Amino acid sequence: MGSARMDALPFTEFGLTPEDNDLCARDVLSGKKGATTSLHAAYAHDGEPLPWVGKRSRVRDGHGRAVAIIEVTTVAIRPFNAVGADYAQVEGAGDGSLSYWRAVHVEYLQAECARIGLPWSDDVAVVLETFRLVETLPAG
Repeated sequence: MGSARMDALPFTEFGLTPEDNDLCARDVLSGKKGATTSLHAAYAHDGEPLPWVGKRSRVRDGHGRAVAIIEVTTVAIRPFNAVGADYAQVEGAGDGSLSYWRAVHVEYLQAECARIGLPWSDDVAVVLETFRLVETLPAG
């Protein structure tokens, strides 16, 4: 991919802290992380389009460096409490279990709900994206 085209790709950061960004970036590079979850209502609140199949972005680590290019392979919208163990395993958080996935995502989604003024509930709509690693970028 040409440098000018790559520079036009948006950034993706996973997690709420630089430490989360680093861990998740490493998990993307190793193949452990192949999905991400976000609050559906946040897209409209932030004036951003929903992700779409084929969308590419640069994964940024906790130091702001682009470390990979990923491409969205599926997008689904579901209630939080309807997300299953198969998806949790693909997302790769912690031990890959649904209970771990729920625990870390409740914290994240509650913070997102508070940020946009939406009451938290266990059936809040979430966007489930799976992606593939397209390219590992040289350490910069």
